[in-house]
Amino acid sequence: MKPATARPSPLAELNAHIERASAAARDGVAGGGGPWPELRSAQRFRETWERIGAEVQVQRALDRAPPNAGPLNPQRLMLETLARMGELSPHYLRRFLTHTETLLWLEQAHGVLRQPAAGKAVKARRQKM
Repeated sequence: MKPATARPSPLAELNAHIERASAAARDGVAGGGGPWPELRSAQRFRETWERIGAEVQVQRALDRAPPNAGPLNPQRLMLETLARMGELSPHYLRRFLTHTETLLWLEQAHGVLRQPAAGKAVKARRQKM
């Protein structure tokens, strides 16, 4: 007599199916050949969180504005422009702030990369003397 092969439990089959589907999604072969789309609820949550974050950034900047700034003060004009931009187009404000933060990060990274080079130039001048 042949020994009966034990069939995996339904829970084990479900876990194996989830593992195969997750691996297929990670490899980009699920369904239509691409990764699974983002859930609509997760997308709405991310967009809301980004909108609130942009509003908080603008509000913090407005709170730090100089109290007695004149009507042509560049900082005050920029802050008022950002506040109006947020009122007219919150999506554009988020994109603008992201772009600005990226440029600031690149400028800071460039400054960090240039500092050691400046130190080497000073040392080279000292050695020549």
